[in-house]
Parts: sequence; C-alpha cells; structure tokens
Amino acid sequence: MSIQGIITTLADCIQQAVKPGAFPATLKNRLVPRNRATAKQLVRSTILENSDGVRRLFAFPAHCLLDMKQYEGQKAITPDAKQALLKRKKLRSVPALPDILDYDLVVDERCFDNEHLYTESGDPQWLLEFSKEEYSELIELGRASCAQFSIPLVSIRPNMTAVDQDELEIRSAIETITSRRIRTRLAENIEIPPLPLSAHSIIELRNKEHPDSDELAHIVESDPSLASQVISWANSPYYGLPGQIRSIEDAVIRVLGFDLTMNLSLGLSLGKNLKMPSDGVFGYNTYWREAVLKALLMERLVKKIPADKRPFAGLCYLSGLVHNFGYLVIAEVFPPYFSLYCRYQEANPHVPALYIERFLFGITREQIASFLFHSWGIPEEVCSAVRHLHNASYEGLHHNYANLLFMVNQLVQSDGELRVGKLPEPLLERLGLDRATIQEAVENISDFNEELGSLAVMLEKAGKS
Repeated sequence: MSIQGIITTLADCIQQAVKPGAFPATLKNRLVPRNRATAKQLVRSTILENSDGVRRLFAFPAHCLLDMKQYEGQKAITPDAKQALLKRKKLRSVPALPDILDYDLVVDERCFDNEHLYTESGDPQWLLEFSKEEYSELIELGRASCAQFSIPLVSIRPNMTAVDQDELEIRSAIETITSRRIRTRLAENIEIPPLPLSAHSIIELRNKEHPDSDELAHIVESDPSLASQVISWANSPYYGLPGQIRSIEDAVIRVLGFDLTMNLSLGLSLGKNLKMPSDGVFGYNTYWREAVLKALLMERLVKKIPADKRPFAGLCYLSGLVHNFGYLVIAEVFPPYFSLYCRYQEANPHVPALYIERFLFGITREQIASFLFHSWGIPEEVCSAVRHLHNASYEGLHHNYANLLFMVNQLVQSDGELRVGKLPEPLLERLGLDRATIQEAVENISDFNEELGSLAVMLEKAGKS
C-alpha cells in the first residue's frame, strides 16, 4: 500500500472508531509499544491558533522545545478545546500526520535526523512507525511543510548544581529583560520584594531559643487574612476533628500543634505581597491544591524515614508548601515576558518548566525562590530543598530535605494525581525508604482527595478576603 493509502486508511479507521488492535494489516504491522521510541525518534504535535482562529498542527521531536518566538501572536489551544477536538475526531492522542485533522501540518526539520520516526496512532498505548523516507513522502503528499522551530533541551542546560552562580544569573536575567530605563538601578541591587510583616515576625519568633505559642497566636491574629487561612486549615475535614475551631489558640492546641502552625503560617504569609497571575497554567485554586498536596505528602513520608536520617517534619511541611513560590516571583519580576512564558508552557506540555525558564530568562523559579528565601532569613533547610528540587543526585548540605522534596515532586503528576513511578535507588537508600512504604503513603493521601480540594478552596477564599 502507498504512503498516501496508509494515511487514508488510518483516517477511515479513526472515523469509524476502530481500535488499533482491529486495524487492517497494513496499519497493524506499523503499531509498536510506546516504549519502543526514544525521545529523539518520537514526533510530538501541538496545535497552535492565531488571533483569527486559524489553526495549524506543528510536529517536532520529543527531546525538543517548540520555539514560540517564531510564532508571535499564536498560542496553543486550551486543554478543553483539545479534548473537544479529540472527542469529535474519536481520538485519544493527536497523530503528527497530514489529513487526519483539518489543519495544515508544519514539520520541524529535526524530525528527519533519525532513520525511523514514531508518531501517535490515536491511542496513547501505541505508536505508528515510519522510515525517514516514508515520513518525508507523507509531507510531500499531504498538506504539510517543513521549517526550523525546535530547540534541543540538551542545549538549554538549567543550572542544577552551581548555587554560587545563582545571584550572578539572577542579576543577569533581570538586567537582560528589564527595560534600559531602570536597568542601571538594578545593576547595583537586585530588587527583592518586601517580606510581609507577619512573615518577618514569625521568622523572628522561630529564631528565639524558647518560642511561645501565645506569641505565635498573637502574630497570626494580627493579620486577619492569615488568621482566616489558618482557621480554615484547622477546620478542614482532613484533620477530622469534631466541633468548630474558632480561634488560633484552638487551632494550635487542639489540631495543628505549635510547629505545624508556625510553618503553615510562614508558608501562607510569604506570598501575600505577590499576586496570582491571571495568565498561566496555575489559577489560585490549582496553585494551592498542589502546594497542599505536596506539603501533606512531605509530612506523611518524613515520619517513615528512619530516626537517624529524619529531617524536621515542620520544615519538610514548609518546603512542600512553598516549593512553587518562584512561579509567583517570576510573574512579578518579569511581567513583559510572563505571557510569552505561558505560551511556551501551553505549546510544550512535555517539557519541564525549568527548561523553558532557563531558555527564556536564564534562570529557574527554584533559583530565584531560594535566593529570596535566603535573603529573607528562611531556614537554610527550606532554601536547599527548593533550590535542589530537580536534582535527584544531590548529596550536599541538608540533602535529606531536598531529596524528599524531589521524591514528592516526582510522585505528583501533571494532572494532580499521585502515582509511584521510577525512583532512583540511591535516592531511596539515602532517605531510608522503600517503594512499599511510599506506595502506602500515596494511597493514604489519595483517600483524602476530596478533602484536599476543599482545603484549597478554603485557602483561596480566605486569601481573597
């Protein structure tokens, strides 16, 4: 069968909702398991839409980033729009092939760097295999063109280990992106957002030799928004305490305890001067739901670590709660570029955010958050955990905090679900954890999925009040 015939047959199968297992032999012989393809061989696709509503399908290798600078004014269609399209076409994934969708296809030239290519079949479990020559013929026969628009991730190289370079890189990023009018002023000092008074007071209390719960209650109560958030937290169904918590004293004594209340209050107060950006992948609820989930999972797992390796539970909790703080800072510091950043994230859902941030800004959210935390006097354990969030092999100072946060970040999937996938054995050994223990903790947290959602909603309402 000709290449064009293969495409026609595939389109007919999709229209008739034929499952891959029932494909004709001409197609069935091309089906391979997803793990057959390397990132260089796998051809991903993204649908971009311009201001006039015209859509095009872009195909590029999975080890690359789609460079949105070449397509100013376009953005990826929303997840809801994509799901509606897939449902209408009876697809579960988008093949990077002409004539399957009603859009012109643009193929990145890097796709032809390999002798064999693999594209989606319409079913996430299976890929379709083509030789380089066959795929090239498809491009010639279909409504397709070639261009150069991808950047290999290996060329971006986020700074994972050189902490001593963070200040220099942050300064360089700000000076590069900021307009000349204020560049001179920034050349002398990096503008650090002010620390909220409540957070400053909590840090001072933490540094006391014998911190007092009455002092903590007074600090929290002096900030009505923060007090509302803490009380909402204590009243969450997650804690299952009968009766209504109406005061900070009750929250501390009856539910949360001193250490948790202090770290929770500090985590909630840090972002008070930073607005949740209206653009981007996170809304207020999504941001806080992920923060809550990772904080509680940190709290669960730290109790399973052997005593001689166990970090302080409260600081682990705080690390999970503020792990994504740098996202808010980037939106605050780089407003002209933040919209472009969001477009990159939408067009490249397969690419970890740190690569996009490094490519656009020269720094990552973890670098800038850690730098700010250090300047504010946040405990070094938290600074280290956030800074090395993506470094599975980190064995430096406070590595147990960083290693645990890395693990939790791996357990929480992009869709918000919890799944235990591949975890490096050296990491498990350093923490003294095994997969069975981790699986148990994940299942326990998953049982409270609805409660976690409610908690995030309560924080959202309290934060906006």
